[in-house]
Amino acid sequence: MDALSFDDRRASVVRLLSYGGLIPFVGGTALAWMTEGDGQAAVVRAVVVYAVSILSFIGAIHWGRILAGRDGAGRDGETSGPAWLAWGVAPSLLGWGATLLPSGLTVPALILSFLLAWAVDRSAAADGRYPRWFGTLRTRLTIVVCLTLAALIPLAA
Repeated sequence: MDALSFDDRRASVVRLLSYGGLIPFVGGTALAWMTEGDGQAAVVRAVVVYAVSILSFIGAIHWGRILAGRDGAGRDGETSGPAWLAWGVAPSLLGWGATLLPSGLTVPALILSFLLAWAVDRSAAADGRYPRWFGTLRTRLTIVVCLTLAALIPLAA
């Protein structure tokens, strides 16, 4: 049996950690539905805070790529490093802004922020800025995140 290449091992670790990162979304949403009153509000808030931190992480991925020496060039040779750095801070600002909205709008705004970040990351992967498997992974993760957040909407109002 051939040993896994470095790229295959790296992709496996990224997938494992990424899917593990869904635990607070899934577990938090389930727990929120099983609790009431102040406990429920606290769990919803915890999931919201986690969602904002994950949005920040998603944006930082682009900073890591640029700082590692990949200047933002896609398959077409276009370079836009500064634009990718600027985009890299957008998800964290969107998440922070969502927490400033009235409580009934916070979770929907987070869902829209995750969808926007997904669209940008899928485009970057399709353009060769990331491996193709990364775009597929981001799609799967975003589906679960958005569904679990959507399940919190009735509890977050």
